[in-house]
Amino acid sequence: MKEFSAVVFAAALLTGAAQAQPADPNMNCQEFLEMAASMGPTPKTGDANIDKMAADVEAKLSAYCKANPKANAMEAVQKIVMGM
Repeated sequence: MKEFSAVVFAAALLTGAAQAQPADPNMNCQEFLEMAASMGPTPKTGDANIDKMAADVEAKLSAYCKANPKANAMEAVQKIVMGM
């Protein structure tokens, strides 16, 4: 159940909840990082657990994408979420 919740959360993170919305499922990590930077910080939800989870996912995704700029952004999310 935890993996499912993390997948749902990551999907929400990448589809608007965190303003980082890949326009293309083939978007690479470099494009994703550029888009996310242009959108500004993720708004807080007011729920400390969700905000912490969002910060953790964002930090891991950012680190992975910086190390692998040509990787597919959606595949990066999947790797990060399954590793949580």
